[in-house]
Amino acid sequence: MSTWGKIFTAIRGGINEAAEAAADSQSMRVLDQEIRDAEQSLRSARSDLAGIMASNKSVMRRLDENRAKETKDTDSARAAISAGRTDLAQGLAQRIASIRAEVQRDQEELDRLLPRQQQMLRTIQETEARIAQMKREVGNVKANESLLRAQSAIAHSQSGINTRLGSAVESLERIKKRQEITAGRIEAGAELAALENGSDLDRQLREAGIGSSSHSADDILAQLMAPKHSVEPILLPAPTSKKD
Repeated sequence: MSTWGKIFTAIRGGINEAAEAAADSQSMRVLDQEIRDAEQSLRSARSDLAGIMASNKSVMRRLDENRAKETKDTDSARAAISAGRTDLAQGLAQRIASIRAEVQRDQEELDRLLPRQQQMLRTIQETEARIAQMKREVGNVKANESLLRAQSAIAHSQSGINTRLGSAVESLERIKKRQEITAGRIEAGAELAALENGSDLDRQLREAGIGSSSHSADDILAQLMAPKHSVEPILLPAPTSKKD
């Protein structure tokens, strides 16, 4: 793949990543809104359940009252029959029939509402659990996203630091090489100047110990300690003996 092709591929990849990031961000906002809607529906369901439970309790209370009335009227009707008051017993029997009809209607309504109440209660509990789980998952995703952004920022910063350090090292090496070249040029110029004015020849003579006077401290001290007029003794030959 050519260089331009790689560049275009990288650009397309960056655009796709940006689009995916935007879509993910939008998805998170949609998910948050869906959770809020679910919580609102859950509150409405709780309100409906509370209404059903209140209605069931009212029906159950009415059933208990009617059954108590039926028991009382039944006992009264039997007492009236025992007393020979069939007219009273007849009236009580009619009221008992009315009570039993009402009890039957209430019982049928209660039998219809109680399963609905249990079903709604299970649905609400399941919905609460699902919403709680979804909130935890969304929280984890958001926390991971924040962590990844922080790690990405650190990695990007570290990459920039490494790049700057690499550039600084390269600049330092270039400066060192330039200084070495400059020092070499200065040294070469000094050598050329010495050759031109003969100072290099004098230096070579001094190094060979020719035609130079010593100016070291030891030489000067030796000269000062030497006697001013030192005469070497003259050795005469020994006298020869004469033969008689």
